[in-house]
Amino acid sequence: MKVSMREREGLFKELSVEVEGDIVSSILEEVYKNLRESVSIEGFRKGTAPMWIIKARYKDYIQEEVGKRVADRTLPSAIEESKLKPVADIFLEEVKLEEAVPKVIYRVAFETPPEFELKELEGLQVEVKKVEFDEELVKKRIEQLREEHAIWQPVEREIREGDLVSVDYYIEEMESGESTQGETSGIVGQRMFREEIDTALVGRKEGEEVTFEDLTLYDTEGKEAGKAKVRLIIKSVKEKVLPEIGDDFAKELGIAQTWQEAEEKIRQEVKDSVERIKRAMVEESMAKKLVEMFEFDIPQTLLAREVSHLVEIRARELSQYGIDTKYLNYKSMAEELMPQAMFNIKLRYILEKYAKEKGLQVSEEDLQKKYQEIAQQYGRSVEEIKEYFRSQNMENVLFEDILREKAFNDIISKAVIKEVEEKKDEQGD
Repeated sequence: MKVSMREREGLFKELSVEVEGDIVSSILEEVYKNLRESVSIEGFRKGTAPMWIIKARYKDYIQEEVGKRVADRTLPSAIEESKLKPVADIFLEEVKLEEAVPKVIYRVAFETPPEFELKELEGLQVEVKKVEFDEELVKKRIEQLREEHAIWQPVEREIREGDLVSVDYYIEEMESGESTQGETSGIVGQRMFREEIDTALVGRKEGEEVTFEDLTLYDTEGKEAGKAKVRLIIKSVKEKVLPEIGDDFAKELGIAQTWQEAEEKIRQEVKDSVERIKRAMVEESMAKKLVEMFEFDIPQTLLAREVSHLVEIRARELSQYGIDTKYLNYKSMAEELMPQAMFNIKLRYILEKYAKEKGLQVSEEDLQKKYQEIAQQYGRSVEEIKEYFRSQNMENVLFEDILREKAFNDIISKAVIKEVEEKKDEQGD
């Protein structure tokens, strides 16, 4: 096997692989045998057609199929020989078959990790807003609990932002003629509906209709997928009503019988959470600082995967509100999440490089601790979680997550954390 490499645009590399001999001969025989047994050629019973006719009629298929099978069996060795590490998708771009030799030459392209020098990361200084316990935090926590226990009450007025609106929808896709109808709901102004729908709903009332003659549809990758006529009938309009603070609310929370007792428990909860808040702020500031310190290209195939992953999470969250995800504006969503995807990938590469250069290792104890954390999070046994990761072949993913986590914690442990008072806007006279 002969392997040659060529640089391409960005982080793409091209490998040309030449394979000849027994492996090509055996795969050729496999393909010939399958064709002879499966194809039907006029004038011959299945399995009796001369091979020269089969070769002539299926020349392109034979070349493509033999090339794919040869690539499947030899590409791992070719990549190992090239000392390259693909980061995501590998594209088989060209295949050439020389049956007389026999020989296969195929070309693949893929992206490799970015190369960059690791800067000195020990003793980094990060600034975080000074957070200390005060009664204002207790008030914020109480308001958060009120929001979580809010109820939606019907109102007879025009729709405003923040209202929960239910609609019947009737959708006719213009190209295919396919029609869909159903019911969905969402909070206006919170991107649960498409922007065009949000805008059109404001000021309307229950029972009114909203029609779009040619609304653009998008697929999950944010690409245009046609046009549709959309008709919405507003079924109900509800506004959020927060619970009154008092003994009844304390009982609803399930933490006390009186509001005085509940408030004290909330106060203690807030005190306990201050340190966790400080840690989260340090982590956020450090992550931002690390990403800003380094400039390197990001693999576009990996970026596309990350964006798709974030879009799926966002769509799943919206579906929990009863939103029909088929008609979400995935293009807009992907554009919005692109900076976060780029941030995530850059941070991963920085932490992986730090872990490698510092010789950090994942111990069995680290692995068991992570399994226990996940088990507790999902209410499963440790053995169930272990079995899931094994069955999905995701143990290496967990391993890499732990390693990056250890690298991040190591960087933070050596950092200088400076707490600064929050700047208050100057008030005019």
